Amino acid sequence: MAEQEGLIKDEIRQAQSFESDDPKRAAALRFARDVIESRGHPSDESFEEVREAGYTDEQIMEMIANVALTQFSNYMNDSIQTDVDVPVVEPTGNR
Repeated sequence: MAEQEGLIKDEIRQAQSFESDDPKRAAALRFARDVIESRGHPSDESFEEVREAGYTDEQIMEMIANVALTQFSNYMNDSIQTDVDVPVVEPTGNR
């Protein structure tokens, strides 16, 4: 899907590591990672950083909703053991 949205392979690899050369995109990825790792309780610092990067509260709520939807989809697919028809890619990178 990322390729369909115009991202090149290096950008996709970086995003899978929650990184980007674009500062605004990098802030969004760090925020998403905090939402995931904190199980929906991102820190005040994460909210501040993503807002300072230029995201509106509406965009931030959309980020949280996308993380939640993806987690829900993953839980459902894991529970019913959906056959995966794309290569599995694990996130990488250190915090």
